[in-house]
Amino acid sequence: MLVVEGSIRNGEIPLVLLSKSAGYFDPIGIPQDGFYLGGATVTVSVDGSPYILDEICTTDLSPIALEEVAASLGVDPNILLEFPFCAYTSFDESALIGSFGTIYDLHIIYDTIEVTSTSKLQNLIPIDTSYFEIPETSTNDSLGLITMSYTDPDTLGNSFRWSSRRVNKDPAFIYPLGSGWDDSFINGQSFEFSTIRYSDDFDSEPDGEAGFWKIGDTVLVRLESIDKGAYSAIMSFEASAAAQGNPFAPPTNVESNIEGGLGWWIAYSSSVDTVFCY
Repeated sequence: MLVVEGSIRNGEIPLVLLSKSAGYFDPIGIPQDGFYLGGATVTVSVDGSPYILDEICTTDLSPIALEEVAASLGVDPNILLEFPFCAYTSFDESALIGSFGTIYDLHIIYDTIEVTSTSKLQNLIPIDTSYFEIPETSTNDSLGLITMSYTDPDTLGNSFRWSSRRVNKDPAFIYPLGSGWDDSFINGQSFEFSTIRYSDDFDSEPDGEAGFWKIGDTVLVRLESIDKGAYSAIMSFEASAAAQGNPFAPPTNVESNIEGGLGWWIAYSSSVDTVFCY
């Protein structure tokens, strides 16, 4: 089946990656011709007007541009040379810059496969406060947590996702397992929560520092509003990932908001704040 990883955020252009699912008994590995697929027609419609996204492949980039892309993805440029991939986006269509309250319809044709999806970019719910704090019970005077708060609207059914990025340390925003939640228990209230730091490679962390921010860090924290379909897809994905093959975990069917395929197409309404760890 066709697998879609697509998103659009307020003030940003859409990005869509395509791949194919593998059979249960198929060998695991990256195909020699690349993991993310080219050759598809990807269309995003805004208020009924369709716009075809541009296909950009790493094989078409100059060496300088390839190094810039590799740096933004946090990978070695040689990997992109050995395993090229393609993405779909748009640099010159102002209608495809994410705006609040807009519904974005996705339509993809790849060979004989056709998939569709719809996601709404919700109205912005801003971060009220965010700050770094070393707990009183801590035995280390340089490591701490980040606390953040926001005010939920008084209409039930809002869903959220949270991520963070250490400036000049993390290559991109990192979502922890359990990054999504809804307002079932906090509808219309101010909600404050503390977070640990999630890493994409805990094994490389210095002893005792895993899960904490450190004095001197500059951290971007991001609160994102998402629609119900996106929330269901994210929650089922994270529940499956957290089980890690545990035979005693409850079975989880990963949901998708892609009709005719797998994956997700998500419009994010993002509020970003900067936390200086002092």
